[in-house]
Amino acid sequence: MPSTAIANPTTSASTPWLWPLLILLIIAIPTGVIVYSQKISKQVDSIEQEQVSQYQSRDYLLAQSDALNINWMRTLNSIAKDIKGDIVWSTSIQKGIMRFVNLPKLPSDRQYHLLAYDLQSSSQDPISIVKFTPEIKVPTEMLVPFTTDRTIGKPYKFMVMLDYKDSSLTDEPLLLAQP
Repeated sequence: MPSTAIANPTTSASTPWLWPLLILLIIAIPTGVIVYSQKISKQVDSIEQEQVSQYQSRDYLLAQSDALNINWMRTLNSIAKDIKGDIVWSTSIQKGIMRFVNLPKLPSDRQYHLLAYDLQSSSQDPISIVKFTPEIKVPTEMLVPFTTDRTIGKPYKFMVMLDYKDSSLTDEPLLLAQP
């Protein structure tokens, strides 16, 4: 009877590098994940440290007797679908601060623009307060303090617009806050 030998595929001489490569990958992948997560954690910590004074300013504004604290209402703009936050304004000291969560980074041809509408001014003449383009590196809560050159006596609406730097395009409402 002829002998039938079955070759064992795991003992092939052509793959001696497979086991060391597998061990190297098992070590390298978790190490890379740990290093990356530590880097992200350090970035978040530095952002939070930068905003400590802004949180203190927000607390100071909230302690004012005339402070308005209004949650943002989203418009139908698809960019606004995940944005949350609020705006705090004190008429007596003419200062405010906006808080955003999930505010997306914009392309270079756009910027955010805060407008205020005041009962003591024409509704056709909103008060331009601040234009901003945040550099968002990691997802986090973001605070944007603001003041204005024009006095806001009785604000009835705050609006964040999505401004296009190209003046031929129409700006779009993004967020709205009404006391």
